[in-house]
Amino acid sequence: MHTDSFILIGGRSSRLGADKAFLELGGSTLAERAVANVRDALAPERITMVAGSSTQFAIEGIKNDVPFIFDVHQDRGPLGGLHAALTDANTPWIFVLACDYPFVSPELIALLKENITNECGCVLPEQNDGRLQPLCAFYEVARTLPIVEEIIDTPRVTPPMHQIVTKLSPRIVKFDEYAHLDGADRLFVNINTREDFEAARSDLPV
Repeated sequence: MHTDSFILIGGRSSRLGADKAFLELGGSTLAERAVANVRDALAPERITMVAGSSTQFAIEGIKNDVPFIFDVHQDRGPLGGLHAALTDANTPWIFVLACDYPFVSPELIALLKENITNECGCVLPEQNDGRLQPLCAFYEVARTLPIVEEIIDTPRVTPPMHQIVTKLSPRIVKFDEYAHLDGADRLFVNINTREDFEAARSDLPV
């Protein structure tokens, strides 16, 4: 089953003082690392980057030979990125990955895909501490898009992504199911600040 894949790079990262997607880590930008990991896992027909609303991202996309789309509804955070991905999809299922998870591995992505069934509308991992990771997940377009559109069209505070996922009869892949993967305990190291970035650099294999 082919799945379109979307890398969420968001907008400007005020806490980092730079656009996180294009910070270099281990010789590649975070965006490039995400694209490479998805390609290794899925060999998808199409990978697309989803950005907030800046032409500078499009310029970087051209350099990386990856097409860009932009949030239809701006300033809605990750939900806006997911909505843009769903509306741009050409396949029944899509894979969505936030670029600021530099250690998400091809092996984890492939494992998640193996768990897609007709009974669920989403497949996502759960960390060892019980937190869900909806920005490293497969979504069934037909089930997910109406739910996301209803939320976006409602003038209220956007609920957290993990609350949205619960409406999709999700298949949650527990930590025990992927604990055997290399570096399982750091797959979801998240880069939001300069300190996070420096810690990730020190965590790279020598």
